[in-house]
Amino acid sequence: MNIDFFSINFFPVIGICFVLIFLWKNSRMEKDIKVLFYRLAVFILLEDMLYNLELLLPLTDCAKEWLTLVTALGYTLRPVLLYMLISIIIRRDNRKRIRLPLFCPVIVCAISSFSAFFTDIAYSYDDMKVFHRGILGWTPHIIMVIYLLAMIILSFTHKGKTNKFERTLIIEITMIIIVAVVAESVFGNTIVLRTAITAVLIFYYMFFQSQIYMDKIIEEQKRQIEMEAQFSIQIVTTLAEAVDAKDPYTKGHSYRVAEYSREIARRMGMKDDDLRRIYYMGMLHDVGKIGISDTIINKTEKLTRDEYELIKSHPIIGEDVLRHVTVMPTLYYGARWHHERFDGKGYPDGLKGDEIPLEVRIISVADVFDAMTSIRTYREPLTMKEAKKEITNAKGTQLDPEICDVMLKMIDEADS
Repeated sequence: MNIDFFSINFFPVIGICFVLIFLWKNSRMEKDIKVLFYRLAVFILLEDMLYNLELLLPLTDCAKEWLTLVTALGYTLRPVLLYMLISIIIRRDNRKRIRLPLFCPVIVCAISSFSAFFTDIAYSYDDMKVFHRGILGWTPHIIMVIYLLAMIILSFTHKGKTNKFERTLIIEITMIIIVAVVAESVFGNTIVLRTAITAVLIFYYMFFQSQIYMDKIIEEQKRQIEMEAQFSIQIVTTLAEAVDAKDPYTKGHSYRVAEYSREIARRMGMKDDDLRRIYYMGMLHDVGKIGISDTIINKTEKLTRDEYELIKSHPIIGEDVLRHVTVMPTLYYGARWHHERFDGKGYPDGLKGDEIPLEVRIISVADVFDAMTSIRTYREPLTMKEAKKEITNAKGTQLDPEICDVMLKMIDEADS
């Protein structure tokens, strides 16, 4: 026996030892996945040691039966290695109808390997301890090919557990091992297969490490986005409540306008991003009132001409407040134009029809409805019937007719 050939077989052992150390130091990998990798690494190490023992025993005076036992164990372990690799691929899937059929080839391989104690149909050793392969001697190789094909099939059928990149990696791994199996079968060189399986374990472990790293980044990004979204809605809500607090009769007005506006927009088929934007616009449509004196806002008598002009300035103040919100450049639309009229007789710019952004036309209908059905300093709230009549009369003049129809339908549904 060539001692160089014998020593080369210990190179995979070194690789496996490094993997075991990395697994031990890895605190981020899920415990059940880490256990699967541990088992696979230990069994690769065991199989490699058995093969080196198989090389060593013929140099000693050991009985032929011991050599047969070691060889049988080695052949049995090879399909077990691929079964364990498949277990990682179909991780968290404990269905027996998948697991049990996959384990059956291992049993067949074990029976074939240990049959050497009773017959030479699989393999045998002569009195000189020279290995001879029989008809069933190719059983482990055939079963390994079966497992390799199963790896590819399962990587595609378990789409919820393997992504596109992982499936591509599994196909590449399969090709590497198939080439190694062929090399062993044709040239009788088991070093290639053993090294290939070890390399596959290392590559797949590295893939999991990269996935853990990417998952952590994605999780942190999601958490950051959620925090920013919560912060944004809290800021918007706080600002809207500060505006509503200036007039005790309009408490909750901004929130209700935002809710009505979002529901109208949803019924008109707008997408999630548009619904979120129109909600924020509705919450902040009256933000300009921050710059108006509480005395004027809460005045119960008729406003003077100058006071009315001050009230009419709140859309411009609102635009000034929101204009510089760059993450949502159109946020100021609601504040600037919610007092425009569909017939062009509104303020501050006298926009008409489609010149008024759709979101603002929606907010205007919601604003008018909530104003009519809420208690104000100058009047009692209208009934739903009266509110419907007023909205119907405002179609095409103050309000967009199409949006009015949506609002009227919502009132009917709520009143039924």
